[in-house]
Amino acid sequence: MKKNDIIAGGIFIALGIFIFTQTATYPSLEKGHPGPGLFPNLLAVLFILFGGVLLLKARKSPSSGLIEQEVPSRPKKVTNAFFVLGIIALYVAIVNLLGFLITSAVLLIILMKKLGVNLLRSAVASLVITLFINLIFSKILRVPLPLGILHL
Repeated sequence: MKKNDIIAGGIFIALGIFIFTQTATYPSLEKGHPGPGLFPNLLAVLFILFGGVLLLKARKSPSSGLIEQEVPSRPKKVTNAFFVLGIIALYVAIVNLLGFLITSAVLLIILMKKLGVNLLRSAVASLVITLFINLIFSKILRVPLPLGILHL
């Protein structure tokens, strides 16, 4: 796991630096309002930060080889990957009908349960994540999210 973390951390840091260098010349808006480079720059900073965390974790982990943990078998990994893709496709198909809040909360609960999270923890986490995203987009950024059946 240590080698994989080092590689992944390096890739994330390199991607963050690349994104940051590409968006550094984006213009800012008048009166100090953030311009089009704000979100890519935030993404770049997060990539660099989390890549650094991965590198630090890999450096601090014992060098005795593999860390003992339950690793899913290859068929289970493939099944989980296709399940995530299916959830994304289902989300796109039904979000306008049911709305962002209902669709996101329900599909996140289903996804977390499939990936092994207990029901209470998945329900609480999905509600918190959904409400947080709704707050950011609808209230702060003023980006309308589909209301679906809640529009009635």
